Amino acid sequence: MVDNRSDLDLIPAIAPAKDEVASYRRSGRSDAPKQSNFNGILVFALVLMAIVMGVGGFALYQIQQKLDQSNQLLDEGQKSIRDLNDRLAATGTDVSKTLQVMQAQQSTNLGEIDKLWAVAYRQNRPRIQTIEETLTKLTAMDKKLDAQMATQVSSINKVAERFEKLSAQMIADNKEQSTSIALIRGQFQSQSTSLEGSRLSLLALGKQVKDVEEAIAVFDRYRQQNNQRLLEIQRQLQAQPQTP
Repeated sequence: MVDNRSDLDLIPAIAPAKDEVASYRRSGRSDAPKQSNFNGILVFALVLMAIVMGVGGFALYQIQQKLDQSNQLLDEGQKSIRDLNDRLAATGTDVSKTLQVMQAQQSTNLGEIDKLWAVAYRQNRPRIQTIEETLTKLTAMDKKLDAQMATQVSSINKVAERFEKLSAQMIADNKEQSTSIALIRGQFQSQSTSLEGSRLSLLALGKQVKDVEEAIAVFDRYRQQNNQRLLEIQRQLQAQPQTP
């Protein structure tokens, strides 16, 4: 049983180590590009990244299939070892002969696993390298886009500051204009009141003029009547005979 465990310890690992997986994930990780309404490069980068991720996913899927086959072979070998141990515990047969058979089967399984791993590595290594290069380019492009967006954001902030200053100035100007308009409105109302008083005075003066005109007309009629009476008296006096 001790020899079996030592033989199992000699089996090479068919799955990548945790530090390798973490290193690959860190190298393949890239920040999501920020949104930009005015830069078409961002859209192109997203599309290219989606294509690269699709190809990478397919390559990783193939590697996972190879690893599943290797794990299946390893499980079969371990199952054979467990069956053998059960038989040895139950029947007490020749241990050395059984171990030789088990080791031969295990060597065969390990050889098949090494072949599958070599084929998977040889087929998918160029694709993985291409994906890594593409991700490096995309990361550099993303940094460039971040720098451009930072410049644009700085420009937008400056424009926003100028707009705030203009808004404050416009508000102050509007307050001054409102004060001036209020003063002008007050003056206009005062002038309107004065004009209304003048209009009323003119109406009163017009009425007085009308009254004077009516009085003059009455006086003219009275004067005409007096003139007629004087003329009549004068005619009467002329018509009377003169005394010698």
